Amino acid sequence: MVLSQENSSNINASANLSAEELIAQNLIKPKSESFINFLKRSLFELSNLKFALTSFVVNSLRRRYRRSVLGFAWSLLNPLTTMVVMTTVFSLLFHNNPKEFGIYIFTGILPWSFLLDSITGGSLSLVDAEGFLKKVYIPKLFFPLVIVSTEAVNFIFSLSSLMFLALALGMHLSFSLLTLPLAIAILYAFNLGSALFLAISTVYFRDLTHITRQLLQAFFYLVPICYPLNVVPPKYLFLFKLNPFYYFINLFRIIICDGHFPQAKDWLIPSAIAVIVLFMGFSLLKKTESDIIFRL
Repeated sequence: MVLSQENSSNINASANLSAEELIAQNLIKPKSESFINFLKRSLFELSNLKFALTSFVVNSLRRRYRRSVLGFAWSLLNPLTTMVVMTTVFSLLFHNNPKEFGIYIFTGILPWSFLLDSITGGSLSLVDAEGFLKKVYIPKLFFPLVIVSTEAVNFIFSLSSLMFLALALGMHLSFSLLTLPLAIAILYAFNLGSALFLAISTVYFRDLTHITRQLLQAFFYLVPICYPLNVVPPKYLFLFKLNPFYYFINLFRIIICDGHFPQAKDWLIPSAIAVIVLFMGFSLLKKTESDIIFRL
């Protein structure tokens, strides 16, 4: 993450407190603190930085497309190019209707890109913020949150573009799309928990970000994104069901492609995974919060 002077000034205005003031306001972690109190303190700290968070997200998006002729259109063109290539190849291979299969692939690529970019970018968020973290007290959660929030905004705009593309291809939009915000929130929670856990772990083991990237590339082929699940032999289906990423992609597929309201299990499984991963991230943060700055 690149920290601009504007972003730095925004955070300094919100967080430039002395150690005595931080202790007085319970902003520094006490020696013994329950997990619930830790969550409350973390949320309180972030609430004081909500304007800085917004500034970071906006500036991150601006820098991403700075001096680009097409600008934000690249957020659609990148997955669209991948979709065209995959649709051309795999629709012929599996004898599927190119229009329907194109939407099928697109609804897999977009949430996967959100997941991939959030986790890989988030894993480096604390390491990249080393210089800033050593200058002023700032909640460690802030930096993974910036990465995931930036990718979430990008994902939402890309998903909106998908709706127009789907209409152009003759797809009928259903009322199941009303549940999309909940699906996005569940995936956001999972990405935040994963990014937070990996960001802290990368501080202690710098090679982890490279390992994570390679593993995610392998997992891509274990999620039915570029092929339908019905082509997989039944005896191997359990491998896909063991892949946690499958349930998030499948949730979007049910809502957008199938046009159905997901069943209870379709909500509960990814929600449970997201809560567990989020808990793991916050638990690791609670345990290492005071030590991270010395490991950077």
